[in-house]
Amino acid sequence: MSNWRNLFAQRIYERGRDYYYRDKVKNLIIDEDDNFSAIVKGNRAYKVTGRYHNGKFSQLHCDCPYAQDNHRCKHMAAVLEAIDDDSANIEPQKSLGEVFQSAFPPNRLPVDPQSFLSKEVFPLRLIEHVFTNLDDVQIISEILIKAADAYFTIPRAKWNYSVAGRFKQYYFSVLVAFNREMIVDVQVDFINTREGQQIAEMVALYYLLKYLDQHNIEENTNEAARQMLANFLDRDPDSQTIITANIGEYYDGGQYLYFRAGVPDHMYKFPNLTTLTNGIARGERLHLGKFFDQQIIPENLDKDSKQWLDLIIKLSSTADLTRDGYYEASVKNELPLASVIMDEVDQILKTGNTLYNRWKVPIKREERALKAAVSIKANGADDDPSRYLDVSVDLPADLIRGQAAYYHLDDHTWTAFTGIAPDKLDPVFPVTSDLVFGVDTMSEFYRYVLPKIQSMFSVEMPQDRDLSKFLPPLPTVVFLLDYHDEQIYCDLATEIDGKTQKIKKIDDLPQFLMQRVEQVLAKYFTKFNQTGTRAVLLVDEATNLLATGVNELQEIGITKATPAFNGLYKQPFTKVSVGISVDSGLLKLDFGDDQLTAKEIKQILRDFRPHKQYYQLGKKTLKMDEPSLTELVETLRKMGISSRDFTAEELKLPVYRALYLDDLLSHQEALNYRTTSELHQLVTDVKTPQKDFKVPANLHATLRPYQYDGVQWLITLMKYHFGGLLADEMGLGKTLQIITALLIEQGNGQNLIVAPAAVIYNWQDEIKKFAPDLKVIVLDGSKAERRKQFAQSTGRDIIITSYDAAKRDIDFYEGHLFNIEVIDEAQYIKNPQTAAAKTVKAINAKQRFALTGTPIENRLSELWSIFDYLMPGLLGSYQQFRKQYEGPIIKNQDEQAQDDLKRLVQPFMLRRVKQDVLNDLPMKNEQVFLTPMVGKQESLYQARAQRLIRQIQKQNDEEFQQNKLAVLAEITRLRELCCSPQLLDRGYSGPSGKIKATMNLIKDEMADNHKILLFSQFTSALAILKEKLAKAGIKYFVIEGKTKKADRLQFVDEFNSYDQPAVFLISLKAGGTGLNLTSADVVIHFDPWWNIAAENQATDRAHRIGQKNNVTIYKMIAQNTIEEKIIEMQQKKAALANSILSGNELANAVINKETLLNILK
Repeated sequence: MSNWRNLFAQRIYERGRDYYYRDKVKNLIIDEDDNFSAIVKGNRAYKVTGRYHNGKFSQLHCDCPYAQDNHRCKHMAAVLEAIDDDSANIEPQKSLGEVFQSAFPPNRLPVDPQSFLSKEVFPLRLIEHVFTNLDDVQIISEILIKAADAYFTIPRAKWNYSVAGRFKQYYFSVLVAFNREMIVDVQVDFINTREGQQIAEMVALYYLLKYLDQHNIEENTNEAARQMLANFLDRDPDSQTIITANIGEYYDGGQYLYFRAGVPDHMYKFPNLTTLTNGIARGERLHLGKFFDQQIIPENLDKDSKQWLDLIIKLSSTADLTRDGYYEASVKNELPLASVIMDEVDQILKTGNTLYNRWKVPIKREERALKAAVSIKANGADDDPSRYLDVSVDLPADLIRGQAAYYHLDDHTWTAFTGIAPDKLDPVFPVTSDLVFGVDTMSEFYRYVLPKIQSMFSVEMPQDRDLSKFLPPLPTVVFLLDYHDEQIYCDLATEIDGKTQKIKKIDDLPQFLMQRVEQVLAKYFTKFNQTGTRAVLLVDEATNLLATGVNELQEIGITKATPAFNGLYKQPFTKVSVGISVDSGLLKLDFGDDQLTAKEIKQILRDFRPHKQYYQLGKKTLKMDEPSLTELVETLRKMGISSRDFTAEELKLPVYRALYLDDLLSHQEALNYRTTSELHQLVTDVKTPQKDFKVPANLHATLRPYQYDGVQWLITLMKYHFGGLLADEMGLGKTLQIITALLIEQGNGQNLIVAPAAVIYNWQDEIKKFAPDLKVIVLDGSKAERRKQFAQSTGRDIIITSYDAAKRDIDFYEGHLFNIEVIDEAQYIKNPQTAAAKTVKAINAKQRFALTGTPIENRLSELWSIFDYLMPGLLGSYQQFRKQYEGPIIKNQDEQAQDDLKRLVQPFMLRRVKQDVLNDLPMKNEQVFLTPMVGKQESLYQARAQRLIRQIQKQNDEEFQQNKLAVLAEITRLRELCCSPQLLDRGYSGPSGKIKATMNLIKDEMADNHKILLFSQFTSALAILKEKLAKAGIKYFVIEGKTKKADRLQFVDEFNSYDQPAVFLISLKAGGTGLNLTSADVVIHFDPWWNIAAENQATDRAHRIGQKNNVTIYKMIAQNTIEEKIIEMQQKKAALANSILSGNELANAVINKETLLNILK
């Protein structure tokens, strides 16, 4: 590579090499295309450019006079020498001027970034590192002053910009001196590495340009003038007020906390905290210095300043903050670092607030584990009466004791020590870190205190001494235990040198021993004699004594027991068991075995208390196996069974409860239970149905694998006369599955299907299509017509009716027993008080099934209502359900109750979602389309929203509940305003942002040959869109609540067969369910609903089996309105139903005052 030297005359090359070795080559940059540039400083600075590729140089140019005559100059040689010398290590570099040129438009800055920063060149690697991580920069302080006002001046500089902060691991403080043309000087403090300095410099220059972008640096108004203007013009001069906390140092080396207040450019250490807080409380102007003479208003402070002010107020009102130093006067704003002050400051620093050292540099907070090593040394001979134990603890130097923790502070770091709190260490070393125990106290310490110290700290014992000889003898307390007449007795004695002797009164024990004995006896016994030497306890209450108390007595002394007591203490545990079988269609539980009778178990259950082991049954005392007994009690509780339900040695329940009981018992570890083969077969069949049924030959459909499984599940439940909830997601063919099951059941009796009025003819068509051998009749028309149709239903396999018709025709069904009753869209009976719910539950059927894709829409009680229809009693009464499941789950987020409920209903509920079972279903893409409000629409919305907020804020909780309906009605009007003000005022002629955006979207999608479903809850919105579509000549169809049932099917068929782009306007409630519109592949939700399940149902009109194209869903949301909050609520409310139903949405309809205010703000 050195052959490039032949390009230069020897004299020119040598002078260039000399320039290079004298470090005259600056800002060498090689870009990605191998072009390079550099500055060579001689008498002047000259720029050299060229290209270096594959070891060869070309396109050399220098702007020095010598090179202008096409000569190769010494500046070129110097640069080529630099490249040659460091070609293996050089990395691409770039000027910050180029980087900032696009980020900071020149017309907005008083400087041109490219020329201003042209000489600020850095490695491209570091530039990318800094500018992809600018979010990690924490600016602590920044200030710009005129160079003439600075403590020292830098030649050619007009301004000095200082900035301090943190970037990742670097704390930095940077001073930038500059004028309009260039950076004059950059000084970086607190960073020693070159790379760190470069990073800090780049960060500082970036924030300098941000400062220049936001401030007029030629502005000459000083702070005093600003204060005067504020006084006369009622401006708020206090918004910039800040308070900082700082560490100072006394002459004697001690450290103290003090505070400074002011504005960013001028901070003052005020003399007295009490004066400051009193002045703030009285609203007085505070004169702290030349540039600060104003009020400090707490509400105007930033978060960090407010935290320090709160601490100042707290400390000045609760503590004496003086310190007597070398002067008689006390200094109020110098708080010695100790005790509660350390804890208070540490709590503030944990939030990310900043503390400054004596040089005004931020101090870093860290946490470290405190390790305390205790050592024990024996001093003196074994028989020396002056011998002693020396106990000491080794702790880090210069610890500062708080009340909650220990701390250490130096110029750079605030360390909070964890692991050992002062209140844990203080009892051991209350005054000093060295303890001395003489002959009178060393045995007491060694036997009773040392074990506790060893449990807390690492203890180093003396290795060269036998402490058994060194320590004087100590009496041992003896506890004499006996049992008779259903009571336990404990008498006190002492033992010295193997001799035991009863004591006459408890005072005969050494003081320290007497206190410990009294404490432990009071803990476990209930009666005592006058001398305190005998304690008595009923055996019924002896569980704690026998479980843990005897061991605790042995920690103090030794126990000696009579055979009677040992017989009780060492008695084997008695376990409970239960037998389970099926008898005459009922589930039978048998209690009692060769150890316990059913009557005894009933008494034990009545007397049960947690952790109780001993039960008195007549003259017999039993030591019960507490785990198995607790599991039995818990199992019965979850089954809703109490001891009052026992009427004999057995208990009979509905057989459908066998599945939940089996599930509960399978999770028990201690409880013994026995089952029969018949019961085992039932549980196995329902939980893991055998795939053994044959698809009927007369079924005109091919079942998908998951649909086959669904039919197998249905007929298995039918086999055992259980009800079931088929809760597959919309579009997975629930109708086909139940039709197949009914076809298999053909001949076993007449079946009833109850469905929404809009889809009864859909059911008729689907049955004719898939199972034409099933004879069907639809009850529709007037009541007289329906009565006639019902009379003609004899011999029909299936009767189809609507919820509305069924509740009016309940008299038809009296005395009639159906084989199977099926309700479609079971959410129609979510409220058990409605006529629809009461009607379907009143109709007699051997078995009941329910179909819905949304078994829970708003409340958990909806699931109870559906199961109260399917199998009354499975979930108990609603009061029991609310107490055991709904309350704990909704109010307390009780995961155990949630899991119990899921296990209870799971065998009788089948739910699959599309993404799990339909690999061939096209994708569904959702987009939130934010539409700004325009014209008067926004002002109308804001005025109405603010008025409602004020109205709600004025109400207490009781008033809010009383006026809740009116508030919700007003929220509906706000939602209508989001669509268009025309929904509230037909005379409104202004624009609507959402209408305009929706029409543009429709035109764009139709231009791409898409068919569209548009859903809205507001028929008035659909009316406006109809007018717009008609004017635009766009083909559209409409289904609303007033659309007749027969017309619905006709419109659906026409839309699906229409081979051109079109729009189907559908009222969400009228057409959100029961329709198959797979010819559309775009869905627009014109307005959001509180319950996303309703939206998903509507979407599934297009995204279902039969769809060939990807489906795009647009949610039209008015920007910065209640609609955005509704979307947030939809996303937050999915978790509970997902966990119960494995894939459904739960909306919380219980909206309180706080929730509404949050939605409106």
